[in-house]
This record gives sequence, C-alpha cells and structure tokens, in this order.
Amino acid sequence: MNYKRETLNLSNGKAELIYIQTSPENTLTKENLKEFEEILADIKKNDTIKGAIISSENPKFFCNGLDGDTLLSKQGDDLFQQVISICRFFKPLLEFDKPLVAEVTGHAMGGGAVITMGSDYKYMLDSGCRISFSEVLVGLPLPAIFVYRLQESVHPNKINEICMEATAYKGKEAKEVGMIDEVTATREELRKLSTKKLDSIFRLPLIGVRLTKQNVNKKSIFQFDENLKETEQIIKIPGILANLREGMLAVKEKRRPVYK
Repeated sequence: MNYKRETLNLSNGKAELIYIQTSPENTLTKENLKEFEEILADIKKNDTIKGAIISSENPKFFCNGLDGDTLLSKQGDDLFQQVISICRFFKPLLEFDKPLVAEVTGHAMGGGAVITMGSDYKYMLDSGCRISFSEVLVGLPLPAIFVYRLQESVHPNKINEICMEATAYKGKEAKEVGMIDEVTATREELRKLSTKKLDSIFRLPLIGVRLTKQNVNKKSIFQFDENLKETEQIIKIPGILANLREGMLAVKEKRRPVYK
C-alpha cells in the first residue's frame, strides 16, 4: 500500500493519520497521487472523522516529490501526465474541507512542499530535514497555482528566494519565512502539536469549521481550472520536459545538469 491509514481517538473526536509510504524516498506518481485523492475524498464524506494528519514513518523523507525513475521511464504524453499530476492533485487537496495537519518529519521537496503548503497547519522537525519548492532545479517552472498560494502565506520579501532560487530551508528557517507554523525537536513533540491543535478545533461545530475553511481556500481555488490549463500549456513548451529529463538524470548520476 502507498499510504497507511490509522484512526486516532482524541478527546473531542476522531482524526485519521495518513502515512506516506510510496517508495524508499516517498516519491509521487500519477497513480499514487490518485490513490491519495481517493483517501481524502473518503475522509471528507466520513462524518465520524473530523480531521486528518499527513505524516511519514520514513526516517529521512516526508515526501521527496515526483518519482525520478518514473519520469525517466516516460516520454511524450505519458511524461506530461506524470508531471501535471501533482498540479491536478492540488485542487482536491485544497477542497478537503476538514482540518488538515502536515507533520514534516523528513525532507519535503517539490511535491512534498506542495502537500505541506496545501495543509492548514504545518509542523516540522528542526533538524534532519529540509523543505523546498525545487522545481526550477530540474528545469520546471513553478506553476502559478503554487505561487499564488505561497503569496498568501509566506513573507513577501522571501517569495523570489522560495520560488526562483528553490532555497531549501531547515525547520527554523522555514518558520521564519512563513512556510512552517512551528518546529519541534522530536517526532513525539510534533505529534503532540498536531493532536493538540486538532482537539482544540474539534470542540467547535464541524459544519462551521468546514464552511469557513472553504472560504479560507476560496481565493486559492478561484480560477484554478483556468490556471491549470495555462500550466499545461507551459509544460508543453518545447524544451521544458527535455530539461526536466536532463535534470532528473543529473540527480540520478550525481552530476551537474547540462540544460539547453
């Protein structure tokens, strides 16, 4: 299974734990993102579950973004469909209208940063992991649907550093720029932050919380489909996917990429 699910009984209601376990580096593919979307839909319609936590038991990786070997094995439209899958997944992630916590317990690169950004509360270990929107490092432009969300949450003077330079932040640095809410030293302390936050929200009428969250995310979802179509056109610009393949191959071969 790509995700392990557990029910967590809190004082004021039940939450679901979703552990990412897709690969040794917790990478993403079109197929396992579809499974993730189905899990969110299942929790969304389950009235006995009031919220969720996304985490990982992997000692090094929370989520390391799109799977490099999968991308290198694809060409043409198959490659395009893999790349665009994380963009398409972002909408159901934002439309998940129950409280959602991300526990960044390891490296969160590319798609891992996207999952974190799409969560309502973001907690991270202060050592042993970094978070980065690493798309430009492998030749991909960072989609506007992600940039718009970042512009709503991070410090304005850090937006270029985050998006255009793909800076990788440790926990305390990520908190300083606004990508993370709180940092802790241990996984146990991280879980205490998550459960305390959810239990506090669970005291409130869930219908009001859900409708309010829909309003909170409305701006990010506004014109999402139109912006997604623009992203699809950008990814199809000649050279973009070729640069991606070169970037991913360079990572695999542990060398500097040679972009055209």
